[in-house]
Amino acid sequence: MSNPIRQAIKDAPEAGEAGPCPVAALGHTEGRFYFLDAVGQLRDLSASQVGKREDLMSLFLDEGMWLTAAYPCRRMKKVQRADDSEVEEFVTVDFNKNQASAWLMAECRRAGLYGDHIKIRRPGVWPGDDGRPIVHCGDEVFPIGKRPIMAGTREGSQIWAAAPPEPRPGREAATRDEVLHLEREIGRLWNFRREGGEVAVLGLLGCAYFGAAIPWRPARFLTGAAGSGKSSLLAVIRNACPMSFYTNDTTKAGIEQSLDGRAKPTLIDEASDKEDQRGARALLDLVLSASGGEGTKGSRGGKEGKVRHIEVAGSILMASIAPPDMKAQHFGRFTIIDLDKARLGADHNEAHRRLQGWATEHGPRLWRRALDGWQIIPACTEAFRAALKDEGCAPRDIDQLSALLTGYWVLAGDGAPPRAVGDLVDAMAGYIRDKADVLMQDASQQLANHLLSQIVQVQRSTERRSVADLIRRVLGEEDAARPDIAGTAEDSISRIVAAEVLAQYGIRVIRADEPKNRRGVPAPRKAAGLGIWFWPGSSPLKALFRDTPYSGQKFEYELLRFESARKAKEQIRIGANRARGCIWVSGEELGFGDGVNDG
Repeated sequence: MSNPIRQAIKDAPEAGEAGPCPVAALGHTEGRFYFLDAVGQLRDLSASQVGKREDLMSLFLDEGMWLTAAYPCRRMKKVQRADDSEVEEFVTVDFNKNQASAWLMAECRRAGLYGDHIKIRRPGVWPGDDGRPIVHCGDEVFPIGKRPIMAGTREGSQIWAAAPPEPRPGREAATRDEVLHLEREIGRLWNFRREGGEVAVLGLLGCAYFGAAIPWRPARFLTGAAGSGKSSLLAVIRNACPMSFYTNDTTKAGIEQSLDGRAKPTLIDEASDKEDQRGARALLDLVLSASGGEGTKGSRGGKEGKVRHIEVAGSILMASIAPPDMKAQHFGRFTIIDLDKARLGADHNEAHRRLQGWATEHGPRLWRRALDGWQIIPACTEAFRAALKDEGCAPRDIDQLSALLTGYWVLAGDGAPPRAVGDLVDAMAGYIRDKADVLMQDASQQLANHLLSQIVQVQRSTERRSVADLIRRVLGEEDAARPDIAGTAEDSISRIVAAEVLAQYGIRVIRADEPKNRRGVPAPRKAAGLGIWFWPGSSPLKALFRDTPYSGQKFEYELLRFESARKAKEQIRIGANRARGCIWVSGEELGFGDGVNDG
């Protein structure tokens, strides 16, 4: 008995008989077979579907004409001749689905295993192998500087899957004067809390036009109180992006499904105005990973236990009255544009609508202007990175701000990188974080701020003090030597009592001049100077972090991230307990002076 797949390969139709096959086999894996159908759409069929007439018809979309010509199904029928005589002849009545199915499976075997090495490109802007942007407009693909190609084409590992037509870049580029007009109008019609807001907005627009074709896609959070014109500015940006995705009610899963395999600007209004702050933070994490490299790549469970792969890349702008709580990793990847209410007596509603119409009209030409400047991006990025570094910009922020400034210059500049790089960097001074700003937003520092601000009860009294106040009291001078505090609230608690209360929460303060104990044993320490011991196993200490991002043992991990943090292998006495695993942190790194009450 012959092998049907081998027979199908042997009997494969010649191009001259049925013409070239309109369906392209991409490969197979785990019983699934992948094709580009007759119009270039990605199709995923099971083995049983490949053998069904209806699925084959939907794959070829030509009423079975190619299949009938390539794999005819013939039946003996009586045919009446001109002389009224009847003869029996073989007549084509349909296509042979078994032969067609076997041949398609054989083609998938030839194509090889289907996997992550095959990149499915849907509408958006993607990087070409030579670095130039490739604009996928659904039914046509436009490599910048080259002839357009039809969608449904495979080039190496990239497959330009067909989709409904999307807007195209303009045939002609906008002029520099038109770009500067947009910048002036944005600066005039909106009241930015920080200087350089219009530069930041234009920079975002310039980057958004490149989709995933640039290595860093800056993410922004547009925020402002009611009446600040936040939604109107978002509409201007949206209208200026001919190909974009907009939503005002979505979730992380919704964004993933809407943008999977697409690289287009995304605008999310009311991103954190809902009560579900966890959902807002999940959106932040999605944006965080979509900003750099190949973007967000992940897997989700699908039907029948099948894994569904998702890919999201491109610039994302989120807008809300107030952003959700951000962690340290978000601050260096989001630039927050704050809008204030319009100045007293100003009414720009009509001007906002006119600018939105202007953006719709000029958007395709603005897009073309940005794409025409793709070659200067590497040089501009390098120049701005160097200037930001000289300004003391935090390292995590350099990627973000250099990309924004490059996006601005590609739109509003004139040719090669500007000589006066410093002037543009100065214009964005309000958005540059230095090392001190980064330290304040560091997760470990936020943990310390939370802990030190916690109010605890002082033994059996009704008096309550913050942890920071108790530490300062331990570091203060002896009560008898402090006539200046006599009769004050601080006079009601001694250093010994403060130390006892801290010990109940697993905290022990070691002064820089801590004396030896009565047996002559020096105080335990991991470095010279003021230090504080924390016992992670203390239940009252754990309770201070309940219902916070540091609950459970997470606070221990953040404590260990302090530069001065050291974990003791030996037992450390804290109050009446001798505990293992205590963590030493320098008092100065926690914000306390060297052995003095710095109130």
